[in-house]
Amino acid sequence: MKFLDLFNRLYDEEIIRKLDFLKGIRLFGGIRKRQLIHVLECLQERTYLKGETIFTQGDIGRALFIVFAGKIALARTDQATQKSEIIAEVHPGEFFGEMALLEEMPRTATAYALEDTKVFMLFKIKMESLLFARPAIGVTLAAQLAKIMSARLRAMIEKP
Repeated sequence: MKFLDLFNRLYDEEIIRKLDFLKGIRLFGGIRKRQLIHVLECLQERTYLKGETIFTQGDIGRALFIVFAGKIALARTDQATQKSEIIAEVHPGEFFGEMALLEEMPRTATAYALEDTKVFMLFKIKMESLLFARPAIGVTLAAQLAKIMSARLRAMIEKP
């Protein structure tokens, strides 16, 4: 019985740690911590080893990725020269691939792990089910996503 109590306590601590992490993600701003359990249930965890490709430029996007630990590089390949250039690094607490939540279109970059990395993935189909099953959470999530994408677009337009 003591082993089961220890297991449950460790499991609960791990869940609380993940919920605390999600609470700090801008995408989940405005969602109460106790509601985040429903978000956590929709996420899939995956570990990528250093150098492992997460997706390739041109792949159809179906999920957003949140970096829990490690570091990801986003690189674009120039079609004319076939040269690849890192355009961004994604660190814990940051996310990428958000356009996949809105439309299943080809990825605009390749993503690969710069070190052993753990991510949470939110698939488009899971977000859609969350919108219907928990409308208050879904609406907040969709509004946050719109704000974030708007800010990113504005930053791109205003670049000198």
